[in-house]
Amino acid sequence: MNVLIIEDHPMIRSGIQQLLFQADCQSAVQFAGTFPEGLALLAKEDFDLLILDIDIPGGQNIRMIEMIRERQPTIKILVHSGYDENVYAIPYLQAGADGFLSKSSPPEDFSLAYRALMNKGKYISFRVQQTILTNIGTHGQKQKNPLGTLSKKEMVVMHLLIEGKWTKEIAAIMEVKENTVSTYKRRIFDKLEVSDEIQLARKAALLKGY
Repeated sequence: MNVLIIEDHPMIRSGIQQLLFQADCQSAVQFAGTFPEGLALLAKEDFDLLILDIDIPGGQNIRMIEMIRERQPTIKILVHSGYDENVYAIPYLQAGADGFLSKSSPPEDFSLAYRALMNKGKYISFRVQQTILTNIGTHGQKQKNPLGTLSKKEMVVMHLLIEGKWTKEIAAIMEVKENTVSTYKRRIFDKLEVSDEIQLARKAALLKGY
């Protein structure tokens, strides 16, 4: 088993390697600390499994999955992330990943994810499975992209916030009162389930590919 781990934190890399050896003592493991380094390795050598941290230097958000598939279409991709799995798991699997494992998961979940992928299956946690079932409509309709719930003015405010504009600046640009902008901002945060501008920028970038 030839495995590539794209992860920039040495302690996490070491922990993943240990879990891999427990699951398959014959695994050969290589590391990349940035996404471009990982792509370079994928261009030179075939791997059976890729374990990918999506908050990686040089990363390209959800586009990373397509870029990986362009180089190695059959590689198994396990996203291993500290981001909220209820938000990020499904979009990444829809983009082509084979599994999503939260960094807060217990070690035994890694073994479950590994076995699922090696048996040509998919992996998401029980928690995410329950979220999917909860969000299925009465007629089995696909859950809507949260960006589609924003009004035109909320979309404008969102983009200005992501650009780093302050409430006062946005009010001047849109020719509205500051408390009106604050209301739009609160609605945006509520609809996208974020708590600050950094989370907003990350989630907006992710959902553009959803």
